[in-house]
Parts: sequence; structure tokens; C-alpha cells
Amino acid sequence: MRKATRALSRLYDDTLAPLGVTVAQFGILKAIWREPDLALSRLADEMVMDRTSLYRMLTPMTSAGWIAIASPTKGRAKTVTLTAEGESLLARARQLWGEAQTRVVGTYGADRWQALESAISELTHLSVGLNA
Repeated sequence: MRKATRALSRLYDDTLAPLGVTVAQFGILKAIWREPDLALSRLADEMVMDRTSLYRMLTPMTSAGWIAIASPTKGRAKTVTLTAEGESLLARARQLWGEAQTRVVGTYGADRWQALESAISELTHLSVGLNA
């Protein structure tokens, strides 16, 4: 699994490189886009990352102006949103990622890809449950 993950990550990283974004950053941008004002702790859970690793990834994204982290109000957790620049980047990245995804699925086979996605999703949920 790790070999396949590294190989696919390299393909997507190379695809997204002209935009200056990695596939891991792209995944984070998509998660934030899906749920604006997302609590950082919830984002870490959704990305199946520990908070320290997530915060390390968010720092350059904040510096680049793609995301904004809001300071908590009384009793609330820090939240993250996409900036206008982040939304623009995500739109361009989605197009490039989609083109690469079409090549991968076309080569691998749509039915096989769908079965693989389903199995990976199930395995992720199982693994998260075992770690709880």
C-alpha cells in the first residue's frame, strides 16, 4: 500500500507542481472548502492526521495566503477558512488533478478503481476505529 501511495502521490504532486501546491495540501484545501469555518481539531480528524502534523502543514498554506485561521472566541476552537486566493487555487488545482485522475482511472479501469476506493475507505474507517 505504501508503495502505491507514494507512486500516486508523486504523480499528483508532479501534476500540481506548476501551481506550487502538493497533493496533501490539495486534500486539505478540499476539506476546508467542503466545510467552511472548520475547527482545526475536526480537520485533523477528517484528514486522519495528528494535530501537530496538520499545524505544520497549515503554516506554509497560511503564509501563502490560501487559508485564514481565526482566533477562537471564548470557549471555541480555532477555525480555518479558504481565502479568495485559496478558492482560486483550489479551482485551478481541481482541473489539473481531474486530468491526472482521468488518466489513472482510464489506465487502471473504472470498475477496478471504484472497488479500490471502496476498499480503501472501508479500511480507513476500520483502522481509525482500531486506533480509538
